[in-house]
Amino acid sequence: MNNLEVKKSDKVEDKSYFKIFLMCILYGKIRFFNFRIAAGITVLLLILLAGTSGASPPPAILKINGNEQTSGIGSSCWKVENETYSLCLDTVGIITPTEPLPARSPFTAHLRLPLRESPAEAGFSATRVTDDDELKEVGNNVRAWRFKGKAGNWNNLPKEPEPDINLSLEPGLYVMNVFVKWEGKGDVSYGFLVKVYDPVTEDITQATAANKSEKSATSSPNETHNMIPTEKAAGFQFALAITILLAVCIAGRKRR
Repeated sequence: MNNLEVKKSDKVEDKSYFKIFLMCILYGKIRFFNFRIAAGITVLLLILLAGTSGASPPPAILKINGNEQTSGIGSSCWKVENETYSLCLDTVGIITPTEPLPARSPFTAHLRLPLRESPAEAGFSATRVTDDDELKEVGNNVRAWRFKGKAGNWNNLPKEPEPDINLSLEPGLYVMNVFVKWEGKGDVSYGFLVKVYDPVTEDITQATAANKSEKSATSSPNETHNMIPTEKAAGFQFALAITILLAVCIAGRKRR
């Protein structure tokens, strides 16, 4: 798509798209027919923008030994609220938070799903990872990890909103990939990051305190760590609508 170059007008000093468009109307630079086309396209895009606002799957929560972690959100296909269609998204890897939940084997992880109705399908895998498995430069205060094929056993979960997961893992860093599907709503892959400590050589209490201290120094309690893709799409649609209005304005002026 070619970039649209807009030259500064002698009559228009403000760079605001809205003010440019309104001034074009006041100076009679747009034909009424073109205005109707632009308005119709804009209304359609804004309707789509409103429709996708409810298309993001809510996160899940994992709790281990009193510590909680909000999931990363990976690939999903989620029904748009009050619509008959779904919005589907594929991510490059398993998306997790940046800081791991501490644990010492064996342990029980309590999974709290965002919907109160029981899922039609639910399963998980716990895969040990290293720095080489992480996808770099993901940003948005999340981490992404490569799918490692069949590494990590896939296990079915009870079809209930808050299942318990009993695990016994060797010390190391693990990515937990949880897949859940609800009938009539959609499916989503949740990612969690868990660090299993050696009970002999590592002090889990000190490690937990260090993680909390580091996190509080770099983020606020209300900070959102996942930038939802549909929010980007909504912003793009809004910008596109304004760009269309501006383009029609310029085209009308050139015809003069």
